[in-house]
Order: sequence, then C-alpha cells, then structure tokens
Amino acid sequence: MNKLFAFIKKHFLTRKFLTFGIIGVANTGIDALVYYLVYWHISPSPFWSKTAAFFAASVFSYFANVIFTFKPKKKSTAQFSIVMLVFGLRWLISAGLAVAFAYILQDLMGIDFEVYKSVSILPTFLASALLIPIAYFALDWVFRKTDEENS
Repeated sequence: MNKLFAFIKKHFLTRKFLTFGIIGVANTGIDALVYYLVYWHISPSPFWSKTAAFFAASVFSYFANVIFTFKPKKKSTAQFSIVMLVFGLRWLISAGLAVAFAYILQDLMGIDFEVYKSVSILPTFLASALLIPIAYFALDWVFRKTDEENS
C-alpha cells in the first residue's frame, strides 16, 4: 500500500498533473461551448458539431499544455501532429469505453437511462476519468521525446 501511495504522490499529487487537470476542465468547457455554438448556430449535425468542438478543444489543450504543463524547449509541427494523434486515439478509446460502460449499466445492470436521466452521463464520465492518467503519461512521453529529437 505504501508503494501505491508513493507512486500516486510522485506522479499525481504534483503541480504539473494539477495544471494538466485544470486545462482538462477548461478543455471540456471549450468543447461544450463550441459544440453548442456549432449545433445551434451553424449546423444542427451532431457529427459536425462534435468534430468542430473536438478540434477546437484539442488545439486549445495543445497550446495550454505547451505553455503551462509540459513546457517543451522546442515546438514543432511533428510534435503538434503527434499530440493531435494522441488526442484522436484518446477520443476513440473514450467513445468505445463509454459505449461499453453504457452497455454494462443499461443491459447488464438494468438501469433505464430514460427513467434515471442523470445516470446517462456516467459512462462518458467514467471513460474520461479512466483515461486522464493515461493521457497524462502519453503526453508527457510525447513532449519529452519530441523535445529530445529537436535538441
């Protein structure tokens, strides 16, 4: 148990991880705002609205994390592209996990989202929460590797 706490303290109870989390909260707000604006003012298509929201939030997240979290010495097109790829993979995995969690809650546990509307956000929340530390380590690795290559 002490090793687990030491690992958590070393990697997650840090200013860097907390900054990453704050940017993630802002990122979620930007995603929701852009989705709303595109859906209600440009195109009532969930696909295009989510695509625009994801892209806007991802670009914000890249630059905010460059400035406040990971602070690489050099920035490059390759670094930006790899980070966007990580974001895209995270989005795909998150969507898959959300579907899996929804299946567990609805089909295996018998929870009716029509009756318990507030529970319907749980699959997306669980998927995102599960991927936060993975995304943090992936981006930390990408920024370190691309910084080494650009040195």
